[in-house]
Amino acid sequence: MSTVQKRKTPLSQLIASMTEGDADFQQALVTRTAKAGDVIATPEELGSKLFILMNGRAQLICRNKEGRRMMMSRIGPGAVFGDGAMITRDLASTTFAEALEETTVWVLPEAYARTMTERYPIIGWGMLQTFGRRLRQVEDRLEEVAYKKLPQRLAKLLLDMSSGERPGAIRTSHQSLADMLGTYRETVSTILRGFKADGMVELGYRRIYVTDAAALQELIGV
Repeated sequence: MSTVQKRKTPLSQLIASMTEGDADFQQALVTRTAKAGDVIATPEELGSKLFILMNGRAQLICRNKEGRRMMMSRIGPGAVFGDGAMITRDLASTTFAEALEETTVWVLPEAYARTMTERYPIIGWGMLQTFGRRLRQVEDRLEEVAYKKLPQRLAKLLLDMSSGERPGAIRTSHQSLADMLGTYRETVSTILRGFKADGMVELGYRRIYVTDAAALQELIGV
């Protein structure tokens, strides 16, 4: 009889169970909820508080002086961010965190962040994991920018996003895609209309349906 492999407990659940009976932790903790598009952490807060994403998905966005947005990384449950509460941070940073869907976030003020991280090393482990994922995402994006044109990058992004959801269905906005690609919403909309004219996608309100994955793969050279 084969042994059934146990599923790993999500990091967010481990943190919740380990800190449940700690009165000091619960007193210091602030719980926030947000819906898609809400800012869950401002640049100032990322420099002074520690955040633990308990449920939902979010993205870290950098905005320049002209208002142009660029998605730095996407994060999910168990992500620990707001490293300014633990290490020296550039006060001029313009990076903020934005919810991609309904989310629940735990927030620890700077005065408690280091103490609680020392008490619960799993929080520090979560921060290291989050750093690693963010670094890999940045490296992948730099490689794509260096070697692929924007239509190819958008095609790859659509294929990646559609693979984990209902076949062909992507719940996102043109602005969110532009953030991830580091370009303008109008540019993404123009390329998507071209994809639609070629029969590769169908467009709806905050929905994109991949109708010809093979054509998108051919475009990116797979």
